[in-house]
Amino acid sequence: MNFLSLFFVIDHSHSQKRILAFKNNIKKLTIISYFRNQTVEYENHYNLGKIPQNNYIRRFVKIFFDIPRLSKILSNNPKIDVVYAWNFDIALLFVLTKLFSKRRYKFIYEVADVKPILLSKSVVGIFLRKFEQFILNHTDYLCVTSENFISNYFDKYYEYDAKTYILENKVYPKIDIKLINNKLNNIPTGSKWRIGLVGIFRCNTSLQLLLELAKTLPEKIEIILAGKPEEHVNESFKELTRLNDTLVIGEYRYPNDLQNIYSKIDIIWSADFSEPTVNSKWLLPNRIYEAGLFTVPQLCFSENKAISNYIKSLNIGWILEEVNIKSLMDFFSSLTNEQYHQMKLNYSNLPSDLFSGDEQVKSLLSKVRLELLD
Repeated sequence: MNFLSLFFVIDHSHSQKRILAFKNNIKKLTIISYFRNQTVEYENHYNLGKIPQNNYIRRFVKIFFDIPRLSKILSNNPKIDVVYAWNFDIALLFVLTKLFSKRRYKFIYEVADVKPILLSKSVVGIFLRKFEQFILNHTDYLCVTSENFISNYFDKYYEYDAKTYILENKVYPKIDIKLINNKLNNIPTGSKWRIGLVGIFRCNTSLQLLLELAKTLPEKIEIILAGKPEEHVNESFKELTRLNDTLVIGEYRYPNDLQNIYSKIDIIWSADFSEPTVNSKWLLPNRIYEAGLFTVPQLCFSENKAISNYIKSLNIGWILEEVNIKSLMDFFSSLTNEQYHQMKLNYSNLPSDLFSGDEQVKSLLSKVRLELLD
């Protein structure tokens, strides 16, 4: 199998996770990508340059002008038979380029989130859905990180024949199970609960709630921040980092630094309100699997439907009803070490494959290989 991976932005942890997974399972891998801030170079990597952000017109102009470039790359790599694309934009680039070629490819389209504009009844929303229907017409496998994207979005808005596959945001590669089992015995001994927020910070509501909680209960709460903020939450992030009881780890290497990060956290903040009408209800973010692998109990709200259902199904955390500071204060004021210890022990009978992505990646690639043989 000769595999081409197309990434909208190479300098994103999701891209780097998928590249690592593919490199470990595919002998011949070619990569094509844009970048957002800084490019990351790989072997057999074609860099299409910087992609405009938050401007659909400029972005589509660049995509259309890059059709000849992608066409030339494909011509120079005639043995490619499988193409994977993460993100609407880069998938559109490939499908448009494919129109000018007689070659046939197995095409995998991965969707990790759904932007609110794609559900809009505006002219732009309708226009973008027409393009996505066009992409789906040429798709063999539709991969999503949460089944909720299929049931709440694709099945409602599109007609498609593509096979669907759930490729969750699980940890990749698998981490030594001995390290995970040792973590079960790591029970807080200090006077403060260490609440961790890990990843890309794009939810201002979460940052504001954590800020207010840390200010209100300074004797009980310490905040751990591992990752980086998006521009629109910078002010809340800076205000939170100025508190004495905030530990800022900053950007980190995935997956190398995960063990160190989660060893510092008692409870992971799994909640998300960045896109409350769409993604925040449907998504299953990286941190719920990372916390699961390192046996860190989780905290979210019932409003986070997919996340709360996941936590409830495994009994690995707490779900609060009201999204406000009072519910958080009440919870942390009454939480005991015994309650925490019991919640942590709920991880002991759960297999690590629930949180590791190795088997899902191998299964997808095996299915594609079998189809190529038919």
